[in-house]
Amino acid sequence: MSSTPQPTIVTIDDEADDIFYLRHLLQKTGAEHGFQPFGNGEAAVAGLTSMMQAEPGSLPLVIFLDVKMAAMSGFDVLRWIRDQKPLDGVPVIMLSSSDDPRDVDMARELKAQGYLKKYPSVMAMQTVLEEAKEFALLDSTKKSFLQWSYRFVESSEAVTAK
Repeated sequence: MSSTPQPTIVTIDDEADDIFYLRHLLQKTGAEHGFQPFGNGEAAVAGLTSMMQAEPGSLPLVIFLDVKMAAMSGFDVLRWIRDQKPLDGVPVIMLSSSDDPRDVDMARELKAQGYLKKYPSVMAMQTVLEEAKEFALLDSTKKSFLQWSYRFVESSEAVTAK
């Protein structure tokens, strides 16, 4: 019996507490997945480059990307991601404590598929993961960023790590 590999969820954030929180939140959704955190933009570029060079099924299901990071910002990383042909079909969700309309507009302009305000609810995260899975199942010739409706998700329900 062959087992299908679990999809990998990538998070890029320079705050260890935020990575811990996201890992905990993803566990609470009950979704089966691998989890690959990167602590800064440079590490993410190196790690995603390795994923692109591995077998095709090794690309992430979705990338959660912090906007405000030192050295290489989330927008810098997003620009790099969008310049990589193999990552065209990978949804990128900006994850930030900022809801500054300029940040949201920049994320949309750089072709992020969404913008989640920290700290999303379990329900908001489940919705994003379900949409990412549906997107991943589309035939590659049908994938276009127009098919993923851009969304700004704000959550009034925060999850506390226990």
